[in-house]
Amino acid sequence: MLGTLKRAGDVLDLFTTEEPEWGVTAAAQRLGIGKSLAHDVLASLAAIGLLQRVAHGRYRLGWRTISLASVLLRTSELKAKARPVVRDLADGHGLAVSLAAWDRGRIIYIDRRASARQAPAPGPAPGTAAPLDGSAIARVLLASRPTAEVITLWSDGFVRTRHASVDELELDLERIRLHGWAQNDGDAVGLAVAAPVKDADGSVAGAIGLDLIHVSSANLDLHARAVQAAASRISAAMREPALAA
Repeated sequence: MLGTLKRAGDVLDLFTTEEPEWGVTAAAQRLGIGKSLAHDVLASLAAIGLLQRVAHGRYRLGWRTISLASVLLRTSELKAKARPVVRDLADGHGLAVSLAAWDRGRIIYIDRRASARQAPAPGPAPGTAAPLDGSAIARVLLASRPTAEVITLWSDGFVRTRHASVDELELDLERIRLHGWAQNDGDAVGLAVAAPVKDADGSVAGAIGLDLIHVSSANLDLHARAVQAAASRISAAMREPALAA
């Protein structure tokens, strides 16, 4: 049963913005499984609405994934408790703010807000998955993972940063853990800072980031302190008990 569920998850992970459609043969080749098995998994996922069969025997994500994602985003404790802080940080600095969480070797953006006095900011929309690149948010979330997991992610090619070795990467992540925030590295576009948000158990539940477009790097420390303060506010809210229904 667990093997079947994992295989279904592997198939769902194939569907990305860059590759939104898959056929049986291509899916089987990518996953290294037989065509018959690939067909069975694709057809089973289509039968429960997680995929839909389109022209020429190909598959796309099904509409049921939208309803599930909507439920998750609407009921996320992290998003709900972070929302007023995200708003205050965006409006207070006149900059765009993002909130993201960890998801199996990648990050998922769960909220994004521009300042009330700023035009809608380009950037990842809620629900968008992003790789572990040199962005401040990605580096903060990667720094929250155990060393053994970081090494595995590096070995499997999930980490896309400027680091020449996993040892160099770990030194950088240790600095992020020590200082409690990160900035975009040389491979990322623009300037941004991010800090970790912790849940009631003290584990990193997500990260909040501030885009510093058109902001002088001389003010980096000021904005880093602001994003850390915002992360601390959300972490404190995460420790508060939920109100009874």
